[in-house]
Amino acid sequence: MTGPAVPGPPRLTVDGERISPAHLARLVSRTTRELAAAGARPGAGVSLACDHPLTAVAAALAATATGAPLLLDGSAPVRRIAPAAVVTTTAGGEPVVTRAAGQPLELPAHTAAVFWTSGSSGDPKAVAVSRAALDHQGTATAARMRVSGDDGLLLPLPLRHAYGFSVLQVWHTTGAQLFAESAFHQRRVLRLLDQERITSLDGVPTMYRMLAAEAAKDPAAARLLGDLRIRGCGGDVLTPALYDDFHAAVGAPLHDGYGLSEAGPNVALNAPGDVHRGTVGRLLDGVRARRAGPAGEIQISSPSLMLGYLDPDTGALSTTPFTEDGWLRTGDSGSVSPDGLLSITGRIKEVLVVHGETVAPTVVEDAVRAADGVLDAAVVGIRRGDRGDAVWAFVESADHDRAAVAGRVAAACRRMLPPHVRPRTVRVVSALPRTGSGKHDRVRLRAWAAQEQAA
Repeated sequence: MTGPAVPGPPRLTVDGERISPAHLARLVSRTTRELAAAGARPGAGVSLACDHPLTAVAAALAATATGAPLLLDGSAPVRRIAPAAVVTTTAGGEPVVTRAAGQPLELPAHTAAVFWTSGSSGDPKAVAVSRAALDHQGTATAARMRVSGDDGLLLPLPLRHAYGFSVLQVWHTTGAQLFAESAFHQRRVLRLLDQERITSLDGVPTMYRMLAAEAAKDPAAARLLGDLRIRGCGGDVLTPALYDDFHAAVGAPLHDGYGLSEAGPNVALNAPGDVHRGTVGRLLDGVRARRAGPAGEIQISSPSLMLGYLDPDTGALSTTPFTEDGWLRTGDSGSVSPDGLLSITGRIKEVLVVHGETVAPTVVEDAVRAADGVLDAAVVGIRRGDRGDAVWAFVESADHDRAAVAGRVAAACRRMLPPHVRPRTVRVVSALPRTGSGKHDRVRLRAWAAQEQAA
């Protein structure tokens, strides 16, 4: 019985520039030596303090070589984990290693990486994961999406977030060619799709909303997007409206899924040839899900679950999100079919309670997005004592006549929603606030609403 194919030399293109395997090997070797000299080792972490893709890739490979945990700090956390070494970048995108001041925090055994959650529903938390979890995530995701060394993976997302880092694991597992971009630029993405042999694109819903709009008016863009084998969508909820708009414009589906940093991140994925609209796809190999409690919370068992939340001051692990029998409480409500198809209906903490009825924010958001001139929408509930939630809709629009946009939103909600669920307040803004991973920043939106109420 033969084992899995061994990937060949890593193939990497960064911001359109091909990085030869020899050059990457030299960068990784030099970075590994410098990390070791700075004191990086198992238990003493390496802080990745920049977003340049070449530096991120080299730092990740070098940290693995030293056995040191990679601290994917990002820009969101107020608190930091004391590292042994810090990796920044030159103007040309090559890694620069400096020894950190002070004593590094001693991290728990088996910690290979630490991600920060986005903090969309509270204070950001440090998520510690093991090497075994990262390896399983790369293998299981590649198997579900049938990625091989023949694929070209376009990634215009930060590698310091769990979603982008999971694509890096797939690249490392399969030997596919990775096209890593420092940022998403629509014209550049379409040009790369036209000029390079790319079979897979990963992005967040906001990115696909822009691409769908472009494809609706440009047949060439629609063809390029439709020719992809994989159109991965993650980082936030893919609404039915966006799924349908994209499919209508491109003639091909988006491949969304469900994941969270605490679970690796991928839990379930809609894959090419196995897309089930209205679900987040089939559970990955080795993953189990169950529905628990009166709210129907989804709980997960997986080889890629986190070790726990890491205390940035003491290095201690908290396992409070786990049940007594070791399943992860996701905080999301949903259901799972006997054949492993997972459906997510909403965030338990973000469910609206209106006149005693629980309503998923996405139901209201879909109605709001149906109005002309609405680019995106986010809905939050503001508690009114014992009277339940007042529904606030924040609308992103390029239309300068905000009163007209708000009027069209109200009309769409009257057509599509029962009276008690319709937003009581509609605020139109030029851009919705987002977390570092691209999700709606509902904490900030609630603060805006609270400030306005108090004024």
